[in-house]
Amino acid sequence: MVAWLIYHRENADYNWQYIQFYIQEGAKLGIDVKLLLVEELEFGVRNNRWFLAHEKKELPKADFAICRAIYPLLSRHLELMGIPVFNNSMVSEICNDKARTYQYLAKTGITMVDSSFYKNEQLQEVLSGLSAPTVIKAVDGHGGSQVFLASGEVMAGNAMRQTIIDGIRSSDIVVQPLTGSKHQDLRVYVIGKEIVAAVLRTAKEGFKSNFSLGGEVRLYDLSAKEIATVNRIIAEFEFGLVGIDFIIGDQGELIFNEIEDVVGTRMLYQCSEINIVERYLKFILKQINTQ
Repeated sequence: MVAWLIYHRENADYNWQYIQFYIQEGAKLGIDVKLLLVEELEFGVRNNRWFLAHEKKELPKADFAICRAIYPLLSRHLELMGIPVFNNSMVSEICNDKARTYQYLAKTGITMVDSSFYKNEQLQEVLSGLSAPTVIKAVDGHGGSQVFLASGEVMAGNAMRQTIIDGIRSSDIVVQPLTGSKHQDLRVYVIGKEIVAAVLRTAKEGFKSNFSLGGEVRLYDLSAKEIATVNRIIAEFEFGLVGIDFIIGDQGELIFNEIEDVVGTRMLYQCSEINIVERYLKFILKQINTQ
C-alpha cells in the first residue's frame, strides 16, 4: 500500500522529524509513505483527463494521500482522480479561512467571538477607526504569526500601523474584540469523530498562547458540556486529523476560535504518550477499507 505525504518544501524542512514518524509508523502498518513536495508537482487536465506528475513523470495512483500542504485545489484534484485525501478538500477550503469557518459554524449556535470580515483593501480604514482593544487576523494565517492586537492609542503611532499592514500582507482580515483576560486557549485534537486529547495553552507574555510562540502547555480534561460543544463542530465535517481551538473566557467557558487543518502535534507529544501518527494512520486504513 502506497501513501503520499504532501508538503511544501519549506514546511517539510521544518517538519522533517515528523515526516520520519509517518514513514516509520507507516512501515509498521505495511504502508509505503512517500514524501511529495508541492514544488515538484505538476497537475491539471491533459487529453481530457486529470493528471498529476512528479518531476515531469506521471505517478501511479496512491492508495491515499495525507495533504500537509494548504492547497485545496490540489486536494480536490486528487479526489477527482479517485484518491482519498486526508484532510479532504472541503475541510481544507473552509478551515484554512477563518472568515469562512466562522460563517460556516454560526449555524451550530456554539459560542464564538463576534467577528467582522473585511477585504484587504479595507485594512487602512479599519485601523483608522479603532478605539477599544481589537484583534486583527489574516483569514489565512497560522501559528499566531498574522494575529495583531491594536487600539486607537496604539495606532496613533505609524510604526505599529505599518507593522500590522506588513504582517497581514495581501490577506483579507477578520476583526474581533479582545476576548479572554486569562490569555489561555485550548486545542482539542480530533481524529475522525473521536476526541483524542485536549491541551491547555497559556501565554507567557502578551495575548497569544501558541506553543510555537512560547506558550506553556498541559493536558486538560474536558467536561461533559465541553465535549458536547466539540461534538457539535465535529458533526459538521468529515475530519481526518485536526485541532479545534478555543479561547478560555473569563468565566472559564470555551469560546470557539478556529480549526487547524494542518495541525501541529509537537505540544501533544511533549505532554502525553499519545502516538498521534500511529492512531491517524490506523484510522485512515479503516476508512479506506470500508469505502
